[in-house]
Parts: sequence; C-alpha cells; structure tokens
Amino acid sequence: MGPETKQCQSCKSDFIIEPEDFAFYEKINVPPPSWCPECRMIRRQIFRNERVLYRRNCALCGKGTITMYAPEKPFTVYCNECYQSDKWDALSYGKDYDFSKPFFEQFKELMLKTPRRSLYIDFATNSDYSNWAVYLNNSYLVFGGHHYENCSYCANDFYLNDCVDVDFSQRSESCFHSIHVRRCARVHFSLYSEDCMDSWFLFGCKNCVHCVGCTNLRNKSYCIYNEQYSKEEYEQKLKELRLTTYSGIQNVSAEFSKHSLDFPRKHAWVRNVVNSTGDNLDQTKNCTYLFHATEDEDCRYSFFVPTGAKDSYDIDHVGLGVEMAYELHSAFGNSRVVGGNRVYWSHDVYYSDDCYNSANLFGCIGVRKKEYCILNKKYPKEQYEVLVSKIIDHMNADPFVDKQERRYAFGEFFPPALSPFVYNETVAQEYFPLSEDDARRAGFGWRTPDAKAYVISRKAGDLPDAISDVPDNIIRETIGCAHEGKCNEQCTTAFKIIPDELRFYKKSGLPLPRLCSNCRHAERIKLANPTHLSHGKCRCAGAQSLNGAFKNTAQHFHGLDQCPNEFETPFNSKRPEIVYCESCYNAEVA
Repeated sequence: MGPETKQCQSCKSDFIIEPEDFAFYEKINVPPPSWCPECRMIRRQIFRNERVLYRRNCALCGKGTITMYAPEKPFTVYCNECYQSDKWDALSYGKDYDFSKPFFEQFKELMLKTPRRSLYIDFATNSDYSNWAVYLNNSYLVFGGHHYENCSYCANDFYLNDCVDVDFSQRSESCFHSIHVRRCARVHFSLYSEDCMDSWFLFGCKNCVHCVGCTNLRNKSYCIYNEQYSKEEYEQKLKELRLTTYSGIQNVSAEFSKHSLDFPRKHAWVRNVVNSTGDNLDQTKNCTYLFHATEDEDCRYSFFVPTGAKDSYDIDHVGLGVEMAYELHSAFGNSRVVGGNRVYWSHDVYYSDDCYNSANLFGCIGVRKKEYCILNKKYPKEQYEVLVSKIIDHMNADPFVDKQERRYAFGEFFPPALSPFVYNETVAQEYFPLSEDDARRAGFGWRTPDAKAYVISRKAGDLPDAISDVPDNIIRETIGCAHEGKCNEQCTTAFKIIPDELRFYKKSGLPLPRLCSNCRHAERIKLANPTHLSHGKCRCAGAQSLNGAFKNTAQHFHGLDQCPNEFETPFNSKRPEIVYCESCYNAEVA
C-alpha cells in the first residue's frame, strides 16, 4: 500500500498517511485517522488543564479543596484524600451499554456521575497547589514532571532543586526563568544549554561558566556576547550590566535577543537519534513528528514522551515502558491501550479515563485493580469479549457527531465536547494558541476568567528596580501583573511573592518579576521552538549564512557551495533564524 492523502475533519487541510502508518493501524485493529497529526495533538491536549485552578468543596467529605475543575462544571469532584480512599467504588456507577445511543454520549453520562479527582499529584509533601506531577517536596505551582525539591512555577521538568520559573529541564539547581536546560546550576534567562554554571542569557551553550548573553559557546568562561574577557574585566563588565536590577535585565534581554539571531541554530534540537524527525529528541530511533522525547522507538505524532515508549502513535505525556498505544494521553507502564486519558500500569484498555492497574476495560472511569469491565460494569470474560466486538461495530455504524459535523467512530480520540475543560484552560492554548472566536468556532469552548476579589496593593511598575531595595514585607503585598489580564496567556492579573521565592531572588541577586507566573511561563514557551514541523533547507551558503549575518569560521563539507541538506524543522522559511543542518552547525560550534 502506498501513501494516501486525506483531508482533516477539523482544519480541512490535507495530510498524508504513510505505508508504515497503515501497517501500525492494522496491527492494533483501528482504522486510519480522520484528523491531521497537529489537530489530533490539540484534541488530546484539551483534556489537560495544568495551571488554571479553582476552589470548590469535596463532594464526599465537604472540605474545601483546590481543583482543576471550574465550580460551574457539573462533575462530582473529590479531594485527593477521598478519591484515593476506599470510601467509594467506581463499579457502583456502572451502567449497561445502550445500543440506541452513540458510545461517546454514554461515556459522557458516565463522566457526569463518576467522581473525579481534584488534582493529579502523588507523593507530594507541602506542595498542594501543583498539578499533574509526582514526587514533590516543598514546591509551589509546579505542573507536570517529577522530582521537584523547593521549586516554584516550573513545568514538565525532572529532578530540579531550588529552581523558579524553569520549564522542560532536567537535573538542574538554583536556575531561574529558563527553558530546556540540562545539568545546570545558577543559570538564568537561558535556553537549550547544558552543563553550565553561574551564567545569564545563554542559548545553545555547553560547559560554560561565568558567561552572559552568549550563543553556541563550548567550554568557555568569562565571555559576554561571545567576546572573551579576563576574570577581572568580566567582573567589571558584569557590574556595568546591572543584572541585579529589573532595568538592567530588560536591557540585556533585548540585546541578547538580537545578538542570538546572528548565529546559526541547529535545524532541530536532536541528540543521538536514528532515523527520527521532531524537536528536542534524545536517543530516539525510527520516530516521526515527535516533540520532547527520550529513549523512544518506533513512535509517531506525539508530544512529551520522556521515558522509553515503543511502537506507539499519537501519545502525549506518556512514558515508562508504554507499548502498542494509540491516541493516549498521560500514561505509564501500559500496553495495548487505545483512546485513553490517564491510564496507568494497565493493558488491553479502550476509551477509559483515570484507570489504574487494570486489564480489559472498555469505556471505564476511575476503575482500579479490575478487569473485564464496560462502562464501569464487570462481566465474565467471554461475555466481555462478545460485547466489546458489538460495541465497536456500533461505534462505526452509529458514530458520535458534534456540532461541527465531525464524526467520531471507533479509533478516534474522545471528542472535544467531552473534555472537562475549555480551550483556554488547557495546555493546548500554551502550544497552539487561539483567539476566543477561533476556539469557539472550532467547538473547543472558552471561559471568561472570574472577577478577582483581591485588592492590588502594589503595581508592577512601582516595584523597586534592584533586589537590594526590596523589603522583606513585600510578601504581604498583592502585586498587579503588568499584563493586567489583557493578554491571552491565562493571566491571573495579580500575584504574591512567597517567602521561599523572595529568599531565592535575594540569594541569586535577581530582581522581582513584573508578570504573574502564568504570563512568565507563556513568555518562555514563546522563546522555545514551535510545536510544528516544516520541510526546510540548510541556510549555509558556503562562506557565510544565506542572509550574510553569520560568517562561517570553519570549512564545511560542501566547500563554498550552498549546503544541499534538507530536513524537517520547527523553523519555517518566514522566520528570522539562521537554520543550519547538523553537519554545518557542528562545524561552527564543535
């Protein structure tokens, strides 16, 4: 079978299904998708609200709790303690399958009855205001990832200690406002850098110490904007930059942004990959259209797959040994799971939500340590198998149809209409931002933030410029976010400086932020590479870049001719970055 071009049900653009894709779909007994890869990714991400939190009472114990579910949502929400207790049984909400209704309509009815967990955090100490994260200690507003110690406002990280405002990073400590850094210490305002210390505003640097505003450096110390200084000269220049002040940070940030664009960037951040396309990949093999993935093999069309998935398509925030999975969001240790949301340590599961340590489930919610269940009702093995076959036939004969006339037969992920969240509550808005009109037009929903009851006691513009001038009583102030809620970035309109955060700023010599944590997170996401791939060509013209901004320092394999290499890249041709293939990039930075 050759490649086949189809039109996406959602965005109406054409996409290609490759022969290898058809082979995978046949192996797991699902039809080819009717949505393009990007729309499928968005569809999964609208089931993930990480950082828009609310207060409501636990429906079991009555105590007030922090939750990801807006108070007007008609769900039964339990606090984490009650949800994980033996005070309720998911099978008590079981129902018979009704062949007069589409499957997804019945699943939605079950969603409205079965209790939902207020927040997804486990093994957490003094970290109540976090979500979708595990192994937390003394951490505040961290989302996604695991093993945080004394961290605040971080997302999708592993093994961080004493960090503030750090995303998609690993094994780092005392870092601030950075994204995609690894094994760094006391590194601030930096991107895509590794094994660096005591530095500010780095891009694509490795093994650098005491550097400011540098791009693509290797094994350097005492450099500013890629220019070498002596230790004494560097320290004097550092004082002149006034990095302990907000105005100094703004000046260096603006200069760094312009300076960094004068250097080539690798077509994608990939390391030790074999036959793989995507961005931020490490040790992947035979993978296509992956973002933020490590040690994965034979996977496609997926986002944030950090720990060893195999032979799986269309998975998000999934890892730890997942195999043969399709259209799955948030999962560990699974095999043969299709159409799942939060399914852990289970196998042979279809269209289930928040299920653990189970097998042979179809359309279940909140089920733990069970098998052969359909819509939370248990069956004998033989009856289960016969009924599942009939349900699949029914899903194909009588698919769910949403208001946009999109059809959801067997093999499609949950329809957006079933998401417990609206678009601007979810991570989809972070990586694929939409306006309210566009989101509503696509059938995703939108929520106008609640009016805030607090009184802003200090405007962002009135904060001291230097951290040395910040009094300890700043922790009692309610500071207005400089965006004033006028952005499209889940702005909280105001924020507080917590005691641990103030200690961090003073210890690190960092000025106070002027934006709330959500707007700061959105700033970092904008600095990172887009979650999209385009076909591109190397912009190395031989002796220099095509735009003439960068003069090559080494001889490349293609001599003075333009590099012939092509690739898949997150940088489209309209963007200003100088994009080099891996060979040309390594020739300039190695």
